Amino acid sequence: MTSRTLRKRQRAAFSDDIDFDLEELLNVHEEDGIAYRAERDAKKLKDDDDKYADAFSGYEIALTDLPALCIERIMAMLDSPKELYNVTFSSKLLMNIVTPEMVIRSAVFSNMKRKDVGYRKTMAEIMQHVSNRSIHLPSPHRLLRLLNAKSCERGEKCFGKNLNTGKSMTLSGSFHRTCGMALCENCIKFNTAKIGYNHFANNERGKNVALAGWRALTNPYQDDDGAWHGPLVGVLELQQIQNSYSEREEKEKALTGFVEKALTESSNICPSHYEEKAAAYSEIYDAAEKEADDYVEQKLKEQLQKSDECRQERIAKRLTKLRVVHSQMVEIMEDCPMKELAMECTWNEESERNILKFECYFVQASMSNMISAPSYANKSAVSTIAETIKQKFNILQEKDFFSYACIANSSNRFRKAMYEYCVNNLTPKKLLKSNRADADFFKLVEENKPNRALVRALNGIETALEDIFSLSVARSNDNEAEDPIAQARIARYRKLATVVWRKKKVDFRSGAYPPYIMDMQNIKECYTACIEEFRIMKKNAKDYIASSESRAFLRREAEGGGILSRQEALNLVFAPKIYREWVGGSSRTP
Repeated sequence: MTSRTLRKRQRAAFSDDIDFDLEELLNVHEEDGIAYRAERDAKKLKDDDDKYADAFSGYEIALTDLPALCIERIMAMLDSPKELYNVTFSSKLLMNIVTPEMVIRSAVFSNMKRKDVGYRKTMAEIMQHVSNRSIHLPSPHRLLRLLNAKSCERGEKCFGKNLNTGKSMTLSGSFHRTCGMALCENCIKFNTAKIGYNHFANNERGKNVALAGWRALTNPYQDDDGAWHGPLVGVLELQQIQNSYSEREEKEKALTGFVEKALTESSNICPSHYEEKAAAYSEIYDAAEKEADDYVEQKLKEQLQKSDECRQERIAKRLTKLRVVHSQMVEIMEDCPMKELAMECTWNEESERNILKFECYFVQASMSNMISAPSYANKSAVSTIAETIKQKFNILQEKDFFSYACIANSSNRFRKAMYEYCVNNLTPKKLLKSNRADADFFKLVEENKPNRALVRALNGIETALEDIFSLSVARSNDNEAEDPIAQARIARYRKLATVVWRKKKVDFRSGAYPPYIMDMQNIKECYTACIEEFRIMKKNAKDYIASSESRAFLRREAEGGGILSRQEALNLVFAPKIYREWVGGSSRTP
């Protein structure tokens, strides 16, 4: 049996302590000390918070106990006239502190972005009368009441008063303050007069005359406290001036006298003090308006700048990704004979949506999803699309499509004209840029239907078919190639053929396409109908020119007089307007 002493752990040999790292031990103790001190400080701080948590509970300072300057600063920060109204009329002290500047700025800043709604509109209407010196100056308290008015201020004298409730009529939803007063619809209707157009007050509405909209004017009224409100000059005074004087200078002088009389008898402000106070009101209002406009303008600039920076960042990211996609496609298309034509594109680093645009319509349509969302363009998807494009263009190369050999020796006059147009006026780039040179176009080429494929692509080029039609119906012979007179005649007939095609194609175009695009069946029918109508119009033109009266008219001297010149007469024959109809040898002129 093993003794207890043998089961004790044996002391490590001295040789085992040779690799002991004292520095590591000190670092461990230092970290433990930091953690211990942090825990101790946190616990001490928590104890202090708990100790003083209820020290200030229930301790409140009344707003009216603050210094007047602090109260004024607080009230000046209120940007809602409703809140300023509630605070102001909560105590006499606050009523004495409120100033016109507080009220005006709160109304202006209540709606920074729009001037024609809400309190800002109401204040603008009141200040318009103040700047015209046409109403009794409202006090700060009255300004607040005008801004927050819900019912007519005439009280017992209100035309819309409800006798059952004893309350005056509620104001309409608009923020108008007619002549500087909060009047209901009935008071405006029955207590205002319309000023005629010839009344001199119309010329004085920008000075001392408080005309409201539609030339309406009301009389001032006196409230229960004896204060006068509304216009300085009422309907009675203006009508007396109109009836008493004929000269404008005399009327203006009489109007000035009535204004001074109203300020002397009906106001507690003398005329000079009235002018100073009105000017101060206007100055405060203009400064507030300018500050609000500058603030909105500055915020708008910052917003536009931030938006432009974000836009440029998005463009840079999209451009980087699209360049990678484009380089991958170029690498895949390296051995394609028509690589340059297929990969021709334009880069627009200023546009977010049209950074990359391929000239070939089929390539652009194939790459549209990848261009709009390059983040989802993985290497496999790019390779698949590039191989498809490469296959299509290899077919064009194998078929030698752009030699137009399929119609080079055709006896059909439409195909002859089409070959002439393609050789002289068309390039492979222009043809493949057509919005009808799509997947169906390449399918027709692959199915050995080059004629239909070519007509389909030409159908997407504006004026292409009308030019081909004019070439097919007005062709020159070999012996007329050097004759300038014959060439001029052919050019006029081609102009006539162009007019015929433009007129008739409206009846055959498909509603799902742009105006110059038709399907294959409609192209055939339109071509047949245009040939028949051109034949009629050509015969009419020849009969017109063959007539002795017409030839005499066309050969007359320019000074000979007449309703039409020679060129105008030729234009009516070979380039008639759309509203002229030549059918069956007769014409109708509107």
